Amino acid sequence: MTLLDALPCAEGQVRIRALEHGDAAPFARGSSDESVKRNGHLPLSDYTEDIVREQIDGVIADGLADGSLAVLAIADAGTDEFLGSIVLFNVRADRAEVGFWLAPWGRGRGAVRDALSAAARIAARQGLTFLEAKTAPDNQASRRTLLSAGFRQIGEPQTVTAPSGTAFTALTFERSVAEFRFNA
Repeated sequence: MTLLDALPCAEGQVRIRALEHGDAAPFARGSSDESVKRNGHLPLSDYTEDIVREQIDGVIADGLADGSLAVLAIADAGTDEFLGSIVLFNVRADRAEVGFWLAPWGRGRGAVRDALSAAARIAARQGLTFLEAKTAPDNQASRRTLLSAGFRQIGEPQTVTAPSGTAFTALTFERSVAEFRFNA
């Protein structure tokens, strides 16, 4: 099963799905939020609609096709409104790393918690055993969200390289996806 075969995947109030050209404007607008810039560690410092569309047709499509990268939309389950993005990357034999960000209009409703649960189901469908996530020690909102989504902190803070290429101190969290293996 490819990543595309596992999409869309609904959980609670959200649906994670492939990014579409119609997501380019809200993606660019949401990724310009100061909180996203500070905590999202996105590969680029600024996104325009054109850049997002080019990535959807290029690196994102390629990653979905070969299973190495899944840059996905977090969308409202009822309206399909783009709320943010969840990414599966650094895919290895038994695990992948997950990252996420929400646009300001998507916050405060538990959307990331639901999206992380959907990502866990997708990871299980891909035969993975664990999801990992990294966040800065001072990012309390992300830490709370990860814990409420079934992740547990492992190890001590360490310096890691973000997708943006910058080094930062991070805590690592891990979640087993085994519970989804047979009922995904």
